[in-house]
Amino acid sequence: MLSVSNLLCDHQAGNERLRYGHRKLDFAYSAGDPFDGAPRPVVVWNVTKACNLRCVHCYACATPGPAEGELATEEGFAVLDDLRRFNVPAVLFSGGEPLVRPDILKLIAYAQSIGLVCTLSTNGILIDDPMADKLAKLGLRYAGISVDGSSGRHDKLRGMRGAYKMTLDAIDRCRERGIKTGLRFTVHALNSEDLDEIFDVCLEHGVSRLCVYHLAYSGRGGKMQKVDLRPEETRAIVDRLFERTRRCHAEGQALEVLTVDNHADAAYALIELEKTDPVRAGMVKERLEGTGGNRSGCNISCIDPVGNVHYDQFSWHYDCGNVRERPFSEIWADAVDPRLAILRNRREHLPERCQNCRFVGVCNGNLRTRAEAATGNWLGFDPSCYLTDEEIAIR
Repeated sequence: MLSVSNLLCDHQAGNERLRYGHRKLDFAYSAGDPFDGAPRPVVVWNVTKACNLRCVHCYACATPGPAEGELATEEGFAVLDDLRRFNVPAVLFSGGEPLVRPDILKLIAYAQSIGLVCTLSTNGILIDDPMADKLAKLGLRYAGISVDGSSGRHDKLRGMRGAYKMTLDAIDRCRERGIKTGLRFTVHALNSEDLDEIFDVCLEHGVSRLCVYHLAYSGRGGKMQKVDLRPEETRAIVDRLFERTRRCHAEGQALEVLTVDNHADAAYALIELEKTDPVRAGMVKERLEGTGGNRSGCNISCIDPVGNVHYDQFSWHYDCGNVRERPFSEIWADAVDPRLAILRNRREHLPERCQNCRFVGVCNGNLRTRAEAATGNWLGFDPSCYLTDEEIAIR
């Protein structure tokens, strides 16, 4: 995730050390660490494949019912115990739709009780007043709720009439109960014209965080490559996002704005700052290099509904191990899987264009799953890079 509001407006959300200190944090446990300084990832746990919607871009290819062999409650408790021992920074409960799972509140409650930082990724449809009360009582720290555009467009892309209103109602209910709430918007050619409306919804409903996701070619999203934004369209969207972010903060509206799944945005922000504010550009570059770009296989990970471990939440086509066979902590720390091993030090394996790019230290070759979907090679070029050869100073 790239915090546009922090880099451009110095917005402080309290997570800056985690967001910009990955390389230092990787070694923070080395003294006496039983896992030998292995990177501690945010873990996206997709607790079920079941969902009450059918979104066109769903990376999980969610279905009306659960997958065969999903982890049982006691297995889930064991996974959470292991994640706590491994000292991961946070667990994100996702799906499918996690609130469809009958024991989800038990899982969240248990995670909270053992000291794990918990967040929830949801479509909001099931957050009525009783559910909102239960989540608040559990002390849920954060809920990310997805909105795909204006009312009609959201309902069409999500496959349910009336979903938009139910989702906004869920945002309001969470906020009224003190649950920090973020809005998630996956942008592509079918909804890009709604970006301004998404900003307006955040401001009108008191949303504290906006995450704008670039399209990942994964699951059903893999079939949407033809409606992804062209490079010039992506640049226009990012320009508008920068503009709206600056305007919000100039007007005293401290909205945290992030972009996700395209680290070319980090380079693009630096290019702009190099022209307009060179001093700030130097400070921003230092922050970004503290993260090192895309962190799949290092500081982001995923456990799917049946316990398979993946190097991020978009790589369900590739298993690095299974928590029924080995604890997550061992799979992640040992990194004996060949892809995990390469992802920990990937630069020399990237395409020549990436290796020669002056921004490789803030991008790290971008999203490998998108590169694989587009080229057939998981170490191929990610087509979502929208920078020119002149901008990246190809030698």
